[in-house]
Amino acid sequence: MARASDIFSDNPDAHIKEVKSWLKSKGVRDFEPVSLFSDQLTKETVKEIEEFANSINENRSTAAIKKAMVKNIPRHAVLKPAHAIYRLQNQHFALGDRVTMVQDSGGVPLSVKGVVIGLSSNAMDIAWDVPFMSGVTLGDRCSQYRGSTVEFNSCLNLSNPQFIASTHPKSAPPPRPNVPFKPRAGPYPAIRPPPGQAAAAGFRPAPQSNQRYVYDRI
Repeated sequence: MARASDIFSDNPDAHIKEVKSWLKSKGVRDFEPVSLFSDQLTKETVKEIEEFANSINENRSTAAIKKAMVKNIPRHAVLKPAHAIYRLQNQHFALGDRVTMVQDSGGVPLSVKGVVIGLSSNAMDIAWDVPFMSGVTLGDRCSQYRGSTVEFNSCLNLSNPQFIASTHPKSAPPPRPNVPFKPRAGPYPAIRPPPGQAAAAGFRPAPQSNQRYVYDRI
């Protein structure tokens, strides 16, 4: 965690008091805590997404659901929930993508749909269409029992399909994405870690000017 002396070199305590008084004078009290290493939608946007999902659920009727029987589907065109962690590698996501849960283990029910409202380096926050018992508010960003943080390989991206297989019995398996998904959101802080402490999230201080000169010559 950064200290006042890391930001203000001259009389840091006095500067912190000035910042607090300025925030109080502007009426800023409830800033939403946001990590420098995550990207997420605002509360207002998430609220609109939930309201739209609620309107769809209200107009949905179970009587309109029809049963269907499928035959001669090749094995590679069927995704078994237990195989999702192996088959859905290197899948890419973006804020606002429509997803569906394809794993049958964990707190989120199978086949529930939702929207990506937050991305970090190794997981994503989802606002689901329906509430469930293990759902959370994701830091008051969504309604109760509607949010959860899941891994990338637990969901199937519906907005940007990347695993499309033909249902023809003699079709070949589709190629898998080979570009790893490594989202990097927000600027990295220009604050050096304390002596002897590793830098957070892979951040490394820039080399000194004389070191850069040596590297360029090499």
